[in-house]
Amino acid sequence: MERSIIPVALLATLLSFSLAWSDTTIEMTHKTSGFRGIAASKGTTIQRYQAHKLWESTTTGFAGAILSKITGKEETITITRVEKGVYWTLDPEEMTYRAAPILPLKDMAGKKPSDKKAEGKSKVQVRKSQFTVKELGASETINGFPCKEYLITWLLEMEDVETKQRSLSTMTTNLWTTPETATVRSAQADVMNFQRAFARKLGVNVTPDEARLMGMDVFAAMSGMSEAELSKGLSRVKKEMTKIKGYPIRTEVIWNLEPAGEASVKEGPSASTSTQETAGRSCLFGGLAGLTGQQEPGGGAPLFSSEFEVKSIKVEPVPAKTFEIPAGYTKK
Repeated sequence: MERSIIPVALLATLLSFSLAWSDTTIEMTHKTSGFRGIAASKGTTIQRYQAHKLWESTTTGFAGAILSKITGKEETITITRVEKGVYWTLDPEEMTYRAAPILPLKDMAGKKPSDKKAEGKSKVQVRKSQFTVKELGASETINGFPCKEYLITWLLEMEDVETKQRSLSTMTTNLWTTPETATVRSAQADVMNFQRAFARKLGVNVTPDEARLMGMDVFAAMSGMSEAELSKGLSRVKKEMTKIKGYPIRTEVIWNLEPAGEASVKEGPSASTSTQETAGRSCLFGGLAGLTGQQEPGGGAPLFSSEFEVKSIKVEPVPAKTFEIPAGYTKK
């Protein structure tokens, strides 16, 4: 009797120990240029993963000397519980929280079945698409992580189906990755385990990190492409991304937008631009000119840029209560 109990007890102890030490904490910094330099911000993020749970604290403030002093920094804590299908957003100052369900993206759009026909008609058409990943051969030690550099480039020439005006979107990503040590592999497995579960909950086949890596969260929101076109582009991204080895430590994304007549991609009929198109310098992407406060999409600073940099990765136990609403908090 004892012989059968001891191995089982030992196995249970070892299993619980290994599961406890599979938790991951990642600290990183982030900064964005805003649109055309407007509302540039910077801050820090701490993420704690445990199975299908994520605790995330983000502190953000404006990057400008004046605005940063006036507004200060703001901390937001979000707890995502995929297995419960809920987000909790905590306000540490007021000791309050908000709860929101995790909904599939198709439900979040709020469209009725009758809208499907209209939804299929895109306002823009992809005339040319080029996506490439290249290893540049450069190396650098970033926050103690030995890294090598990759260059990711996505060129999209778009045409407004009504006005026939064209624009070229150029998104470049300088990605620095570190070799997958035992700690990195464990952390990466924890992050991907959560993100895949989260992506399934959202009803998409691209994880949040894959989308953020390419700046696709912004790109998808602003491009105006149809769901089919965006899905095709993302499939190409996933295939090309298999060339990248290692874990991302620094991710620098730059997004430029300019009229196709002034762009570098000029092949055949797709490169022609009428006088009206050039004079109009119209932005095809969901009213970005209004968002940036400028009338012209070309020239000057990048339309948008961002940088994420991992400061530390720790594989160590995270208390279960971390992923619960703290005592004393009231629902808002």
